[in-house]
Amino acid sequence: MRIFIFFYFTVMSISIGMAQQIDSTYLSSLLQKNPDLFDQILNHPTYNEVQILYTQIDRDKDNIPHFTSFGYRLDPTWYFYPASTVKLPTAIFALEKINELKIRGLGRDTPLQIDSTYDRQTSVYRDSSSENTLPSIAHYIKKVLLTSDNDGHNRLFEFVGRAEINSKLKKHGSQYSRIVNRLAIGDKGIWAKHTNPFTFYRDGQVIYRQSAQYDPKDYEMPWLKNTVQGIGYINAADELVHEPWSFEGLNVYA
Repeated sequence: MRIFIFFYFTVMSISIGMAQQIDSTYLSSLLQKNPDLFDQILNHPTYNEVQILYTQIDRDKDNIPHFTSFGYRLDPTWYFYPASTVKLPTAIFALEKINELKIRGLGRDTPLQIDSTYDRQTSVYRDSSSENTLPSIAHYIKKVLLTSDNDGHNRLFEFVGRAEINSKLKKHGSQYSRIVNRLAIGDKGIWAKHTNPFTFYRDGQVIYRQSAQYDPKDYEMPWLKNTVQGIGYINAADELVHEPWSFEGLNVYA
């Protein structure tokens, strides 16, 4: 219950904070008043790829939080690689899914195993970092929160599924966001559209089976700018390619 309560209040805090009108002038004015420190940012904002969202939290006499948000270069049409920010909503949706399934014996701590049915997928039967060596949704969330674990996020992504993740993003008002691929494994294109089958069990008894999922949608965002960046990247063969890298078709979290 502690994990669920933590996420509930985190989401509520984010929702309330983002529902407030964001002051888009104060931070810019603050930067301009200190040119010796911030001229490099102000003079080359695109080159440096700087974006700031600062939310001040003040509590009243009843300890109720009030949020005041300040932004610099907040533009949902300008692409910034979201990195690990996508892990929080994926973890929240994993807990929501367990609650919504309403299956007796199925909870966040229920042991699970993950099979592979499509190219590049990997299976999981044990987790040596877990106290009982068994993987579970709760343990994957713990790894995400403690070490920003990429594999933990990827397994939650596979459990929830692309279609449900993106449906819920839209449901909660994230019109400029999409979560469509796993992290740090070169997941892109057709491979990202297929997610693994799951089996939840306890004491040798199967509690819930989830078949492999396929999401045909591309979640295109034609308004996005700045999706091709840099002058080189390392490919899957560990070779330096002297070309810009394209973020087309990858995660977006405005």
